[in-house]
Amino acid sequence: MARKRKYSSNIKDKGLLGKELKSAAELYSQGLSYEKISVQSINDNIFQVNTERRRKELADCVITRMKYLDDFTLKKVADGTIVLAGIISMYAILKINPFVYDFMNEVYREKAELMINRITDADINQFMDVKSQQVEEVGKWTDGNKERVKGALRNMLIEAGMIRDMGSFYIILVPVMDTDIVKNLREIDGDIYLRAMGISQ
Repeated sequence: MARKRKYSSNIKDKGLLGKELKSAAELYSQGLSYEKISVQSINDNIFQVNTERRRKELADCVITRMKYLDDFTLKKVADGTIVLAGIISMYAILKINPFVYDFMNEVYREKAELMINRITDADINQFMDVKSQQVEEVGKWTDGNKERVKGALRNMLIEAGMIRDMGSFYIILVPVMDTDIVKNLREIDGDIYLRAMGISQ
């Protein structure tokens, strides 16, 4: 699917969902359709959340991410580790959310390629300030909304194992994936998202 260009702050409500992506990918690899996975999420609470509304929200979010991935990658997620599921979930988020992609491409990738192995809150704040000036939709976000988006971005990267919180800064940990997964993603999407994640193998 083509990458959307609509800037949205909805990452603050969604999270990484690596474990949930893996659970859904396992069902998909067993032959369940996206519709049946959604129904099973609601009826059987496969994502283990309290309300039916949250079950539907998680199913919709996870299935949307799955639709940005090919069957080979989803099978790797189903058969792989939670760590891999988190990395692939982040990859899908980059394809869906241009705000996250821009941060990864303009801050994370640049620092990784220059072998500057740390990101600070000041870097994140500066990025938000620049985007607020460049992108009308981001400029309209409230200050509280911007803070929640920045927090969600940090949390997703930490959960994906792509940064480590060191207190006053975050160490960059470029993700590692099997060569066949990287090759497949590159054949489908080129280098655009892999490079944004610092992956050049």
